[in-house]
Amino acid sequence: MGIYLSTPKTEKFSEDGENAKLRYGLSSMQGWRATMEDAHAAYPDLDTSTSFFGVYDGHGGKVVAKFCAKFLHQQVLKNEAYSTGDIGTSVQKAFFRLFTLNLTT
Repeated sequence: MGIYLSTPKTEKFSEDGENAKLRYGLSSMQGWRATMEDAHAAYPDLDTSTSFFGVYDGHGGKVVAKFCAKFLHQQVLKNEAYSTGDIGTSVQKAFFRLFTLNLTT
């Protein structure tokens, strides 16, 4: 069946966590694909006032999804726009930075 299974893998991976301000839960399931291609990131304490949660669709490949889950939040923090409070610009620039890094690795 190519990249699809004849029956879905329905085992689930679940995780939860919390900090002083919030609680979160997440769950993932492989489904019909031959391998799990999605990834996630959960950092309830990115800094003293910000939490960071990301879900990365693996349709571009599981390597890209895992790369983003591992490094995107770090690039958000490093961007100058973040320190001025412009989180939207910081996230956008972090994506562009990861794209550049991924092309050269």
